[in-house]
Amino acid sequence: MADRKFFYDQLDADIKNILLAQIRNVWTHHSTSLEGNSLTLGETDFILEEGLTIQGKPLKDHNEIFGHAKAIERIYGLLNTTEQINRQDLFQLHETVLTERVLDIYQPVGQWKVQSNFTTYTNQDNKQQWREYPAPDAIDFLMTQWLARLNNSLVAVQTQDEAVSAYADLHLSFVTIHPFFDGNGRMARLLANLPVLKSGFPPIVVPQEDRYRYKVSLSDYQNTIENLAELTDIAQLPVNPEQLRFIDLCRGYWSETIALLERAKAMQSKRLASQWSDAS
Repeated sequence: MADRKFFYDQLDADIKNILLAQIRNVWTHHSTSLEGNSLTLGETDFILEEGLTIQGKPLKDHNEIFGHAKAIERIYGLLNTTEQINRQDLFQLHETVLTERVLDIYQPVGQWKVQSNFTTYTNQDNKQQWREYPAPDAIDFLMTQWLARLNNSLVAVQTQDEAVSAYADLHLSFVTIHPFFDGNGRMARLLANLPVLKSGFPPIVVPQEDRYRYKVSLSDYQNTIENLAELTDIAQLPVNPEQLRFIDLCRGYWSETIALLERAKAMQSKRLASQWSDAS
C-alpha cells in the first residue's frame, strides 16, 4: 500500500492529534451506540482521554469503548502495511473489538463462526420473519472473495464517489455474509473505511441518531436475496436499487467527520496567518 495519503497530512502534529482524537471519539461512540452501548459522546471522550470509568455505567459498555478505540488504531496500522489485508488481520481486529469474551467453542472470538446465525425482521405484510445468514462452511470462501474485493478497492479507489461506493459495497457485503458470531456491524463499519482512508478522506461514520433508517436499509437489501442461507459466491450478491439507496445514505453519513476536518484546517490556516503576520 505504497504512496498513501491521509486526510490529516497537511496539519501540524498538535492539530492532527486533536482531530484524530475527535474522530476516534465520534466513530467509537456512534458505532457502539448502534449496538446498544449507553455511553454518551461526552462520556466516551472522558473515558478515552482520562482512562477513567463513569459511575453507574456498565463495565461492559466501558470495555466496548476501549476495544473500539484500539480497533481504530489497528485500522490506521493496516494502512501502513505493504502487504495485502488477510484473514488473520480480520481475526486480530475481531479480538480487539470483542472485549467481552465467553469461553464457548460455539462463539469463537478471532475465528469465523462455527454455527448458523439468525436475526429477525418485519416483512412487507407486517409479519415477523427469520433471516438465516450464509452457512459456516461457506464463510471461508466467501470471505476470501470479500478480502480480494477489499484489497482491490485499496488500489483502485481514488475519488470521493468511488470511496463512498466502495464503503457501501464492502459494508453491505460484509454484514450480509455475517462471518462472525457477533460484532459484524462494528467490524463492517471499521473495515469498509479502509479504502476511504487510503484514498485520503476521513472515515464515514454512521450516526446512532439514524439507527432505524440504517438498520432498515441493510435489512431491505438482504430481503432481496433469495435463499441467503445458501449463498456460496459473493458474485451472487445483487446490485440493485436497495444498494444504491444505501450508497446515498452513506454519502450523508460523511458529514460529521468532514466538518471536523474542515474545522481542523481552519485552525491550521489561522495559525499560518498568525505566523505570517508575526513575520511581517
